[in-house]
Amino acid sequence: MAIYFIPLLICLISAVSHQLSENRRWAIAVCVLLCIFYCFGYMTGSDWRTYEYWYDNLDFNRLFFGYMNEPGYYLYMMIFRKAGIPFWAFFIFTKTLLFIIIFKSIFEYSRETGWLSLMYFLPWFGLYFFIDNPMRNCIAVGLFTLSVKYVIRREFWKFLLMSLLAATFHLTALFVIPLYFILTRDVRKWVYLVLFVIINVLFLDRDMLVNVLTSVFGLIPYYQSKVVTYFLLDSPFAQGKMFSFGMVWQTGLFFMILCYKERIVEQIGGIKGQFVFNAAMMYFLLVRFTMSMEMFMRLQLYFSVFVCICIGLVILSFEWRSRLLYLCVLFMVSSYVCLDRITGSARYVPYSNILEYAVKGDYPSYSKRYYYNLKHSPYVKEIDVPDDTAPTY
Repeated sequence: MAIYFIPLLICLISAVSHQLSENRRWAIAVCVLLCIFYCFGYMTGSDWRTYEYWYDNLDFNRLFFGYMNEPGYYLYMMIFRKAGIPFWAFFIFTKTLLFIIIFKSIFEYSRETGWLSLMYFLPWFGLYFFIDNPMRNCIAVGLFTLSVKYVIRREFWKFLLMSLLAATFHLTALFVIPLYFILTRDVRKWVYLVLFVIINVLFLDRDMLVNVLTSVFGLIPYYQSKVVTYFLLDSPFAQGKMFSFGMVWQTGLFFMILCYKERIVEQIGGIKGQFVFNAAMMYFLLVRFTMSMEMFMRLQLYFSVFVCICIGLVILSFEWRSRLLYLCVLFMVSSYVCLDRITGSARYVPYSNILEYAVKGDYPSYSKRYYYNLKHSPYVKEIDVPDDTAPTY
């Protein structure tokens, strides 16, 4: 379990050491190690089970019969499968590309506070993004992150094409298209404040949100199973509590970033600064939904990089005593969130890395890997661990 806290410590040391934060070789070395840790996980996470089954049983006809997800990912898999590339090589390659996109964006917009932003990103989003890894959603987020330059340059048609491509991997990407007309505007702070209050008051009752969503989407055949899976199942991170730690913390961050809007925009500069600030505000407007239903975290992922950038820039704007205090608070909260995530399910512990098995030349079968974490994790909660007979294909 302790291995998950090492990246946070490295980011903290890099953030407080001016010499390390300016050292390009150090940055590259750390990013390579973080990539190996987060992207080369083997039996950790959950969705890889489905993705591996799809990959090893690809059939073009299933794209039209029996495959109920977005077609882009299926076609993407097919390219690698036809080239004879094994599933885990394909899977790790894709995660590594996404890792590069996300990390490059963080350091591009927050050069002086990149390590600080990263320290916040890793436990709040990185564990879910890279280790649990809802691959289709993550690819869509990566494509959106690449398309940000088109929003900033006001090149709508290029942005639209990228967004539609992202939607072929995960339909949540359609949500970001209308935001093109907002994300570079100088939206008044009071507008976001009013919207934040209204959303939190209207959807204080989780049942009301569930009823609205099931009424709108529950009658559409494709979304019916999604409604049951994402909207009606409880989550330890999504109970809709108004005064939960997560809600109080996110509300505090919202007000802090809102108050420091001018400094954030000034430090990044021009239309880029407006975009980053507005993207962070979009993240916070989704907080109430996320606290009620974990599924909405999939929408928040599109803006996760930018809220982390804003947090780092706000702390940088403080005088050194306050900066040190907030840095300590941020590290403690990030550590708490990391602990909460990895002990909340069997997804993360025990940690395993494919390089370990590659060195040995011994790869466990799919059936052995399928239940490995469920059988060996000390954090299995309310799950009946199956017998030795695991799914095979």
